[in-house]
Amino acid sequence: MAILALVTLSVSQASCSGPFNCPAPTVTVDASVHTETVPIERELQPLGRVLEVHWREWTESGRCDFNIGDLILLREGVARLAPADVARLTLLTTSDAAALPNPDSRLSSWLPSAPAWRTGLDWRDGEEGAFVSTSYWLDPASGVVYFLSDADYDPAATPTASPS
Repeated sequence: MAILALVTLSVSQASCSGPFNCPAPTVTVDASVHTETVPIERELQPLGRVLEVHWREWTESGRCDFNIGDLILLREGVARLAPADVARLTLLTTSDAAALPNPDSRLSSWLPSAPAWRTGLDWRDGEEGAFVSTSYWLDPASGVVYFLSDADYDPAATPTASPS
């Protein structure tokens, strides 16, 4: 019985290409940098009081799993936090000289010039089909958090940035 399931699986995935037998993702990029908070409330929730935020979003399809074709909404941004929340998050993170995962150059003017990034604050919310998963990097001296999130994306139900 298990052999039959493996044969069926490999036949159903035979038309895929790319690494790990996955199709190449289709990417749709919104070139704008946004400042509204409503679409990214779930990403901002663990941070506390956000004084300023700049972020961008894009979608990818072709996630490498058995739901080929699902859309993923990716967001990255920079948020400046209230001092009390910076102090609270500093206690929840670790200093390990972590490098950021190549932030978009359009966000660079809001990133600190000589950061001491702290990591270890990752957050996931929702159920399968409606989740968001976010990683955060905190620079306590500037009060800046860089975040990168991915979420299941249903174009009809997921709040996104206003058109620019």
